[in-house]
Amino acid sequence: MQHTRWFAMVAETLLATLVAVGLLASGSLLPVLGVFLSLLSPLPFVLLRLRHGFPVLSLALALTALTLAGLSSGMQGMAFLLEFGLPAMLLAEGLRRGSRPELLVTTVAVLLTLGGMGVLVLASGDWAPPLRAIGRHGEEILAQMEAFGAQLGVPGDGPGVLAGSPTFPAFLRLAFRVAFPALSFVGSLLTAGGYLVLLRALTRQWTAQLGGGTPEPFRWELPEVLVWAVIAAGALYLTGLSRVQGVGLNLLIILVGLYFLQGLSIAAFLFQRFQLPRVLAALSVFLLLFHPVFPLLVAGVGLFDVWFGFRHLSFPKSPRQT
Repeated sequence: MQHTRWFAMVAETLLATLVAVGLLASGSLLPVLGVFLSLLSPLPFVLLRLRHGFPVLSLALALTALTLAGLSSGMQGMAFLLEFGLPAMLLAEGLRRGSRPELLVTTVAVLLTLGGMGVLVLASGDWAPPLRAIGRHGEEILAQMEAFGAQLGVPGDGPGVLAGSPTFPAFLRLAFRVAFPALSFVGSLLTAGGYLVLLRALTRQWTAQLGGGTPEPFRWELPEVLVWAVIAAGALYLTGLSRVQGVGLNLLIILVGLYFLQGLSIAAFLFQRFQLPRVLAALSVFLLLFHPVFPLLVAGVGLFDVWFGFRHLSFPKSPRQT
């Protein structure tokens, strides 16, 4: 039995390494899909930690870093540890200890953001002003977005009027440059939230194989005092001072991301409470992905939960529950 356990541990360690290297390689081989696949690379290590403990996780991360260093360069191995290794360790420990979702996801998002920015600085070799490398990366993303928009026939600067601005594309470029740090964090926040939802589902499905602990029902609940941060960020944005407005805009975007996840948690609770059909859930996901206003409405629900307490209201039972 002990021999079989050691064999399974070694096999799963090697498998996690191969899967992670393959997912990371897909980011370079596949233009769009590969980027999303590479974001899944921390998950095998989290599952490995839940099954076999922290030493095996450390061994797998070191093996993956050495493999990437051998296949590419030592910089790639270091970049992997910064961008995905540390978040995987934190996520695994948070799941094992049953940390609050909002605290765990936010902390992992901070690590993902800092790790990604650290990788950009390492790759550029420009240590004097680190923000220069990050700004160049933002410009590259913006250029790719504009090229993609040109393929779709979206106009650039011109006489067309959109959203009340005669030069909306130029305004959009400026807003993207100013808000790039916050947008990066929100992307990391959504990624970390997806990690947690998927891992909790796997843990619930294979409880005995993944540590033996059943996770509590998912509940995202931000502290009420955070509302004052929203008010302060809005006040900064309304000052009219360009630099102060930039700070306020970034804070607002970060807070909208946090309250968006709270709104999703409330929506999931209401769907379960009223046992709504799955078709309606699929339609809601479609609107979230393709309608620009719907995510703001969900974030608004998360914000106003401070005053209304949607999950504490007493609702009449639906016909399916009677």
